[in-house]
Amino acid sequence: MGRPKVKIRGIYATGLTKLLLNSQCSIVHPSPEILSRFGIKESGSLIHPSPEVLSRFGIKESGSLTVDVSIIDRSDRQGVILEGDPEQAGEVMDVLRNALFDVVSRRVTPPENKDTAIYDVEFPFLSKASLDRMRGEVVPTMEGHHRFRIISSEYVDLVEREIEKFPFKMKKMEEVVKKRLILDTLERGKGLKIEHVKPEGKLIQLQEGEITFISGDKGEMVIRRPLKGGRYDGLGMVIDRGDYAVTRIREGDWLVKHSYYSAEGGLKGEYWNINTPVEFYPERVRYVDLHIDVVLKREERPHIIDRDQMEHLVEKGYIKGDLAFKALQVAEALMLSPSPDG
Repeated sequence: MGRPKVKIRGIYATGLTKLLLNSQCSIVHPSPEILSRFGIKESGSLIHPSPEVLSRFGIKESGSLTVDVSIIDRSDRQGVILEGDPEQAGEVMDVLRNALFDVVSRRVTPPENKDTAIYDVEFPFLSKASLDRMRGEVVPTMEGHHRFRIISSEYVDLVEREIEKFPFKMKKMEEVVKKRLILDTLERGKGLKIEHVKPEGKLIQLQEGEITFISGDKGEMVIRRPLKGGRYDGLGMVIDRGDYAVTRIREGDWLVKHSYYSAEGGLKGEYWNINTPVEFYPERVRYVDLHIDVVLKREERPHIIDRDQMEHLVEKGYIKGDLAFKALQVAEALMLSPSPDG
């Protein structure tokens, strides 16, 4: 059957094209922009433009236009939808899993479907960073490019055109763009949303809170969040009226720490959520929960919970074993101290 022939569109197109070409996949129907960036190779090329695109370059012939796998942005642009022949789509997914450490994949179609396979693919913090670097091998690319594109594509395009002319401005412009698009929206006294994404695909919005401390330079925030009824996950206690959480978040960290207090300010317990590295966005943060967590009740030692649920994620193919092992290492490091600091 040969290596997959892949059509790619969206904000990840350049990075994914570079990644798949490195893995000897063929790119079919590339956009004029992709074709311009990668160039038109001689016979035997892994890039096969359509006749319409080739005509813009004064070329009449074309390679094979069969599409085995198509890749387009998800509606939230936090990843892609990958669809195609089950065997070929599986090969492309293997390339993504091997190259992107924290990638999360959800097969939408059942395995017994022999006609087509559809995957919902999430690119958390490290996956976006890897695709930034791959794109940077082709065209000047800011650190944080794909995250910035999710927020404001037009502005990022404008800035990177300037960087192409003046490469020495790269580092300064990265700082300017991050401040304008993200950090200026995160201020003490403002509200903050926490997007807690389950590997299976469900997006949970944790109770919104108020930023009580922020250090943009260090990427650290403290949020006070009121709690509403129910029970504390992993602590076996009821949430009483007036209880609140103090949540500590650091950009790029593998954990988010929640300290739970009574209305009178007494500490009731602590909870370390283990997750993919935290991403900052305008007025919100986002990560993918990895199920395994560490909890600590007052006057007790910390303990790990839900390790079996994380192992189930690996068995079902949502995450790879290396990512689960990293999450376990983070949890076990917290266990080394009777009062681990998040």
